[in-house]
Amino acid sequence: MSVKDPVWKYNWVRNHEPEIFQKVYKWLDVKDYLVARCTGNITRTVDSAFSTFLYDTRKGKERWNLDLARMYDVKPEHLPILIQCSDEAGKLTSKAAKELGLPEGLPVFGGGGDATLTGLGAGCSEVGQTHIYIGTSGWVSTLMDHQAVDFISMITGVMAGTRGYYNYFAEMETAGKCLEWAKDHLALDEIGVYAREARMADDLESGYISLYDYLTKEAGQVPAGSNGVIFAPWLHGNRCPFEDSSAAGIFFNLKLDNGKRDMIRATLEGICFHLRWMLECETAKVKTSDRIRFVGGGALSPVTCQMLADITGRVIETVESPQDAGAVGAAALIALGMGVINSPEAAGKMITVNAVYYPNSANKAVYDRNYRVFRKLYKNNAAAFQALNGALEEK
Repeated sequence: MSVKDPVWKYNWVRNHEPEIFQKVYKWLDVKDYLVARCTGNITRTVDSAFSTFLYDTRKGKERWNLDLARMYDVKPEHLPILIQCSDEAGKLTSKAAKELGLPEGLPVFGGGGDATLTGLGAGCSEVGQTHIYIGTSGWVSTLMDHQAVDFISMITGVMAGTRGYYNYFAEMETAGKCLEWAKDHLALDEIGVYAREARMADDLESGYISLYDYLTKEAGQVPAGSNGVIFAPWLHGNRCPFEDSSAAGIFFNLKLDNGKRDMIRATLEGICFHLRWMLECETAKVKTSDRIRFVGGGALSPVTCQMLADITGRVIETVESPQDAGAVGAAALIALGMGVINSPEAAGKMITVNAVYYPNSANKAVYDRNYRVFRKLYKNNAAAFQALNGALEEK
C-alpha cells in the first residue's frame, strides 16, 4: 500500500493532530462528507470504503473487515454505514437546500469517486470494455465481473459503481499535470513568447484552454518520436506498474538540435508510453478491449488522441465533452437509482462515440523503438532516484 492511501492519512491525523482525532465521530471520504452535509445522514459508499483497504469484497461478506481495521489501528466506531453508489442516501434538508438554492426534499444519492464514475461516463458499462483517462493523473481501467489483483504491476480490481462489478485499475500519478508543467516552464517562462503567438485571452481560464490547444497543435508539427527525445512522466512519483515515491521526471537524449517543441511533444508521448505500459500489464492478466474509450481533458486534443492510437496500437474512441465523463457517470448512477434506466448497460448505450482514431502504421517503428528505451528508464535510474529523493525525504 502507498503512503498516499487513506488509512495512513487517518493514522497521520491520530499521531500528529491528536486534539482533532479525539473529536472524530465518523471517518468519511470528501464526497461522503458532502452527502452528509446535504442529508444529515452519515454514510459511505462501497467504492470509497474499498479505497481504505478495510472493506471485505468477498461474496457473502461485503462489509467492513473489522479484523483489518484493528490491524491498522482504525477504530471500528469511526466506520460509517455502507451504501451502494446508486442508493439514495437521503433527502436534501431545509438547511442544505437554502445554502444550495435548491428545493428541499430532493433525493441525494451516494455517488462515487472519479475512478468509479468516469468509466460509466465514458460508456464502458459492459464487462471487458476498457477506457483510458488523462486528467491531472492518468489511468487505464477495464470493467470486470470478478476481482483480480496483480501484485507485481500494482493493479487491482477496485469497486465499480454497481454491485458485483470491478474496475481493473492501473494508475499513474501525473499525466495531464506533466503538460501543465511543460506549459508553465517551457512555454510561459520564455517571456511569454508562446502566449503572444497564441493570442491568449485576458481571462485566465480561457487563456489556459487556448494555450493548451496551441501547445498540442505545435507538438503536432514535430515528427513522431520527438526527434529522439523521450520524457518520463513521473513528476510526483509513480504507482503502476512500479510503485516508487522517489521516482521523478526525465528528459532523455537531448541534443543541440532539439528545441522546446520536441520537449513538449515528448511530454505527450511519454504520458502515452506510460499508458501503453499499464495497458500491456492489464492485457497480460485480463482481456482488454480492442477499441478503447478515451476521456478526460487530454481527449480534447486530436493530436493526443492520434498519438495514443499510434503508441498503443488500439482504436481510440472519444465521446462528447470527454472532460465531463465523471459528471455523466454520476448522472447515470442517479438514473439507475431512480429507476429511469434499468441497467448500467442501458446507460452505456446512451453515450455515443463522436470521433474515432485508427493507428497510423507509418509511426509504429519509431514509437516501438522509443517505447523500448522508455521501459528501461526507471530500472536504469531507480537507484539514482533513491539516492537523490529518498535521502531528501529522510532528511
